[in-house]
Amino acid sequence: MTGIGGFAGRPVAEALVAGGHAVEGILRPPVERSRLVGLSVPLHALDLLDRDGLRALVAARDPEAAYRANLGGTLAVLDAVRAGAPAARVLAVTSGDVYGTVTPEELPIGEETPLRPLTIYGASKAAADLTAAQWGRAYGLDVVRARPFNHTGQGQNAAFVCAALARQIARIEAGRAEPVVRAGNLDPVRDFSDVCDIAAGYVALLERGRSGEAYNLCSGAGCSIAEVVAILRTHARVAVRVASDPALRRPVDVPRVVGSHAKATRDTGWEPRIAWTDTLAAVLENWRARVAAEG
Repeated sequence: MTGIGGFAGRPVAEALVAGGHAVEGILRPPVERSRLVGLSVPLHALDLLDRDGLRALVAARDPEAAYRANLGGTLAVLDAVRAGAPAARVLAVTSGDVYGTVTPEELPIGEETPLRPLTIYGASKAAADLTAAQWGRAYGLDVVRARPFNHTGQGQNAAFVCAALARQIARIEAGRAEPVVRAGNLDPVRDFSDVCDIAAGYVALLERGRSGEAYNLCSGAGCSIAEVVAILRTHARVAVRVASDPALRRPVDVPRVVGSHAKATRDTGWEPRIAWTDTLAAVLENWRARVAAEG
């Protein structure tokens, strides 16, 4: 629901909820939530002119669209390769989200960890992963699967956590927002990498990965959202406060997700090389330029 922060927004949202509808609200940054205190619907900080962010938000809530893109797209590529270039190598890129609900005893996550996806995105990627493996076996295709964990870098849109936090700081530095960085749950630990390291991993898998195998691409280290904020604050040019905003929390979140890239390193020699603090510094610098360009 757009306009949820406006005069009629709350009454409309409450009426929809009372009628049994699923409601989520979009608020344009900088976010003003005074009208929405106590309203129990998920809220998303997003500028409607951010087309990529809006599309990602809608797609994440449309199961059919997610499966069409992730499973359907994979099937289309596999079918085209089988028909026109059956000897070509196919790198099927899925996601670390395919693992979903993992227990502390299963960390770090290896490729043999069962796939228990928690989100629509993760389930659609798991379907694509299994399908790619099946086509490789059934039709003799040269398929290698990549399972990248969280990654960020310059140019990422603000629908993703590191970019969203960096954008807030850039806007604060530019005097366009109050000096408060708002985040959802600060406790979850994730395995973050630089997008350039992940890209190098794709090349390594294309060149040296073993046919039929799946490979994690990850840093192998855990970093909480609170630590991401703390690192960004060390690079900020102004003092900022941090507030945990319940409206930005996910309804279900795995507390700790850390992968192992041992298999990719063993088979291809790939390993992450870019320091995480350098990645976040570059993301923030990129957002400074983007905010300045907004006029």
